[in-house]
Formats: sequence, structure tokens, C-alpha cells
Amino acid sequence: MTNVLQLENTNALDFKNEIVKEVVAALKGFANTLQPDNEKLLTREETAKMLSVSLVTLWDWTRKDLIPAYRIGNKVRYKKSEVSEALKKMNKFSS
Repeated sequence: MTNVLQLENTNALDFKNEIVKEVVAALKGFANTLQPDNEKLLTREETAKMLSVSLVTLWDWTRKDLIPAYRIGNKVRYKKSEVSEALKKMNKFSS
């Protein structure tokens, strides 16, 4: 079955502007559903690279609850904001 779209009483520029307006509105709606960058879930590899540590060190810190982790199925993920916060806590000098 073929769908036919018939346009009347419009020129190419008005038609283009109407399409662009609708696409922009759809993208704005989609952008609102995305997670903020600091709430992004990172893989073990991404987290270790962000912290400049090995996967073994990251596992050790996770095991010691220095960095909170989330298990999704058989995968481990880290919230970027929580990793940054944990790093700040670890870097505070003791008084």
C-alpha cells in the first residue's frame, strides 16, 4: 500500500520552514528526556580511565565502599556524579 501526500496552497520555503519547526519541537521534547551528563552511568573501564586507576584498584575501592556502584544484570555501572564526589572525599587532607 502506498501513502500519497498532496500539498496545496503552499510554496517550498513555507513547507521547509514548517518541517524544520516540527523537527526542532520534537528534538526539544527528546532533549528533556535525556539524563544530565553528571547522572550518566559509566562502565568499569570508563570509570577507571576517569580516575586514572587500574580496574583492580577500582574493584578494590568499590569493594571497600569508597565508590558506590550499581549492578545491572551482570554488569557494574557507576554514576559519574557519585564518582566525582567520592574522588573529592578521597582527596581531602586529614587535619
